Amino acid sequence: MLRLFVRLRYELFMIDIFVLSLAVHKADLRKLRSVDKKDLDTNPLTNSVEFIWSTTTVAVGDTAVLHCSFDAIFQQLRNGNIDWSKETSRDGDPDGSGGVSIASGKRVTVEDSRFRVFRPHNSALSVLIIRRSKKKDAGIYRCNLSGSSTRHKYMILNVTESKIEAQTSPATLRAKIGNDVTLWCNATGYPKPIVYWTRDDRNRQLPDGSYQYWGNGLQVKSASESDTGVYTCYLDNFVQPIVTYKFSLMVEDNPWNLDGFRMRFDSKQWFAHDRADPKPVKTKSYLLMCEARGASRPQPLIRWYKDGKAIRSSKHFYIITDSPESKSNKASSTLVIMNFLPRFQGNYTCVASNVFRMKKLTFYVRGVESEGQETTPTELTVRKKEKDRGAAASSHLTRDFNAIPTTDVQQ
Repeated sequence: MLRLFVRLRYELFMIDIFVLSLAVHKADLRKLRSVDKKDLDTNPLTNSVEFIWSTTTVAVGDTAVLHCSFDAIFQQLRNGNIDWSKETSRDGDPDGSGGVSIASGKRVTVEDSRFRVFRPHNSALSVLIIRRSKKKDAGIYRCNLSGSSTRHKYMILNVTESKIEAQTSPATLRAKIGNDVTLWCNATGYPKPIVYWTRDDRNRQLPDGSYQYWGNGLQVKSASESDTGVYTCYLDNFVQPIVTYKFSLMVEDNPWNLDGFRMRFDSKQWFAHDRADPKPVKTKSYLLMCEARGASRPQPLIRWYKDGKAIRSSKHFYIITDSPESKSNKASSTLVIMNFLPRFQGNYTCVASNVFRMKKLTFYVRGVESEGQETTPTELTVRKKEKDRGAAASSHLTRDFNAIPTTDVQQ
């Protein structure tokens, strides 16, 4: 169906060219009206086979259209027939006897259904149409007015092998989010191919909102994650089979990092995720936090797992997620383990991911202390960077987490 639509557009284009050519020939005829009657049969330039009225080149299988016109200032020229023949040699034959007759007036004399003649009423114009051209159709064609031995013209028809060639973008392209990128399919050949684009993944819509784009270059402006996909360019000259090229476009986000921290109910700051201290206290809250930092778009989604099993908010666990809109350069999620019990020891993993990449951190939670036990180790002096992050991260978690309401969603 798509190629039928394209073919229809091509046929309409050819009709426009045909009409335009008729207009050009009429303009030429008006210029010839200044020629003196004596010169009509004696002009050596227009009567010699060395004078080629036109040259037409078509591809094998395409339609060839040859035009022949004479100045219709005389009644006998307007009413006379125009005959067509194909010359058997480059030198031609002034009498036309050396050529193969193709048509006389509106009647085709050659036994080949590919040939047609179009002759407008009351005009000295004739159009020879050769459909599905073959290599053997190439040569010199002669048209002449019936009854005149000198009023004739010669046209050259070249029939070439059809071919399609293209210079294209790499098959796989990567672009940073927000940047512009262009997919190229520069087509050459004969007949000159037309180029159009479609998208071949789940999202059929092209970046400009259409479902089909015509042109050599498909531009993607301000690329976003939705532009990631497979694009196809089609080269069609309506003679050869359609040639296609596929391109895979990957739009990547900006780099971002994932940091992890831990904190006990009686701590005043956050500690690095890979530290063993502070240890949790039995029946008290213990907090684990993951924070994605960087200008990632879209913001990554953070999920929690314990020993490989997904964690959801319940009476034992509560997940606090920062709204990405509140901090454009970071997204964080805090897992609150309420009323810590020995069975809650294990490996806790946070997984941050968006459509481009995934990162994860694992917290090893081991050991349980009793309330009132001296637990503050002398080595809990944290690097200045960790203090700054911990202070910023704890600013929204100053509430008593033992009082956080729970849901009935089980782990």
